Amino acid sequence: MANHPHIPQDNGFYTSQPQLESLFAQGCASRFAGKTAADLAAWQRTARATLRSLLGLDTFEEIPPKVYTLDAENCGTYTRTKYVLQTEAQVYMPFFVLRPNGMAVGEARPVVICPNGHFNRAKESVAAVRHEAGVLEDMEKFHTHHAEDFANRGYIAVCPDARGFGERAERNVHADGLWKCSCAKLNKMAVPLGRCALGMNVWDLLKLTDYLTTRADCDAARIGCAGLSGGGLQSMFLAAVDERIRCACTSGYFYGYLNAMLQGDLHCECNYVPNLWRHFDMGDIAALVAPRAFLVETGLRDALNGESGIANVLLQVDIARRAYTAAGYADRLQHSVFDVDHVWVGTDTYPFFDKFLALE
Repeated sequence: MANHPHIPQDNGFYTSQPQLESLFAQGCASRFAGKTAADLAAWQRTARATLRSLLGLDTFEEIPPKVYTLDAENCGTYTRTKYVLQTEAQVYMPFFVLRPNGMAVGEARPVVICPNGHFNRAKESVAAVRHEAGVLEDMEKFHTHHAEDFANRGYIAVCPDARGFGERAERNVHADGLWKCSCAKLNKMAVPLGRCALGMNVWDLLKLTDYLTTRADCDAARIGCAGLSGGGLQSMFLAAVDERIRCACTSGYFYGYLNAMLQGDLHCECNYVPNLWRHFDMGDIAALVAPRAFLVETGLRDALNGESGIANVLLQVDIARRAYTAAGYADRLQHSVFDVDHVWVGTDTYPFFDKFLALE
């Protein structure tokens, strides 16, 4: 049967994507359009409340904090201790704290929260637990062990398991070898209940930050976060909603949503938040971090950037830069580009954190 010449088709299919792209073009209703620091502060109050609502953070109930200490291992330059934190009723988050050895009694150090991405292992790969299967492969392939690097530079580094990963995988997930990740299933379960996987992880990181501010060895005025891939996603959103985060880095996760996620199909379901694109693009999320320090680490050959590559990243950096310029702190936003694919580099990140978390 012949097709009508006035009915558009895509390779013989009647697709929905063009209409969805049109809807996207109408979005970003919450974008910052001001010019001064006062404009930015006013915008952030409203936009941050919108983002918290989109993430479903208003669906969570506070509970009395409960932290359990499990075991510790001296790793030479630091001691790695495992804890479990209850973040809401029936929900528990295991995490490692890498504490530099030789700290003086009563000394408080700056802290870096290091969420995991989609690796063979979750917190173990970030914390460089080398004897665990799959960790050495992650370290070789993605350079995942930045938490250990931070600890060896004198920071207290904290490595939680995100929901759906590692010890927090749902019990009925199909585990293929080392791959134990159920974040996609988690998002499917959460969305009909007014939540999403990202919102649940941000909530857990907020509760983790609450806990860290109570530790005598952690300086509550010098808390940062940094991650690769999904860890960069979590780090950016945590910094956007929590002003206690003084310095943040997202590596391998900063680009325009349209080209990378609506038109592209390389991202897991855990990246998608209902109604987010009607209000924000990724540069708008970073604008909520201003004027606090924020570093974007980009690989020129990273396929997650989208088909247009570095151009898709630069547009978002420009959006964020407008906010930092309005605040009068353009130097606190840094974009570091390397000729690599989807890996953590850290060359500029560590001195950036040393500067803005005032490591002494």
